[in-house]
Amino acid sequence: MINDIEKKKYILSSVDNVLNLLNLFFDYEELTVNDMARLLSISRSTAFRFAVTLENKGFLAKTDHASYRLGLNLFSLGMLAYNRMELVSVIHPHLQNLAEESGETCHLAMLDDAVHVMFIDRALGTNQLKMETALGYRQYAHLTATGKAILAYQSEQTVNQYLKQAGFPQLTQHSLPHAAALLQVLDAIRQAGYACDDEEAEDGLTCYAVPLLDVTGRSYGAVSISGPTTRMKKNKESHIQRLQTLVASVSKTLIP
Repeated sequence: MINDIEKKKYILSSVDNVLNLLNLFFDYEELTVNDMARLLSISRSTAFRFAVTLENKGFLAKTDHASYRLGLNLFSLGMLAYNRMELVSVIHPHLQNLAEESGETCHLAMLDDAVHVMFIDRALGTNQLKMETALGYRQYAHLTATGKAILAYQSEQTVNQYLKQAGFPQLTQHSLPHAAALLQVLDAIRQAGYACDDEEAEDGLTCYAVPLLDVTGRSYGAVSISGPTTRMKKNKESHIQRLQTLVASVSKTLIP
């Protein structure tokens, strides 16, 4: 564990100044470059470079009168962090019950960016052989049951963006080979109401997932049960039913 004194050795002054600049917006709705330079005691040219860089990444937005305000990317990040914390706090007890009932490892996942899904919570199963995906693990959405469940209930624009940006690596002989195959799978998911990773990311592992939907029918996450293929297929119907029961219960208390 790094203490506060040691930590100072690793702090980058330029990054620290940029973050201090963003912190100014807790007190000011808009700031000019001159304001930034004065409040941070840095040169105007440095403040200008910081502002332009942040604007380029969408963290600041330039107004018509040459000042800056917070950009939409900061709002998106804040909402993402809030939703993740809220989801975990509400869903974790349900995940824990699901893991105990099914004996398998259960996950909560959300889209992390345009092409990746991230596992943000889990409850380990009670069976001896279990899947132990690390929290924070990211993977192409179409290589996971949770990712496909989420994609199936996203807008056409989001899916098209995914198809343009995602790679289709063949991790196993069952991995989806191309965009056309994924589109067929997404249609099938919408018909069935659940998604399956049938050894598409790792040989011997199968996963079933059900999406979490908001009031508009769009997905904001997914929950899953994962385990060894033989055991999962034997209990497929009961696993999917448990997932659907969990989602129905959560929807009564949490709908973004």
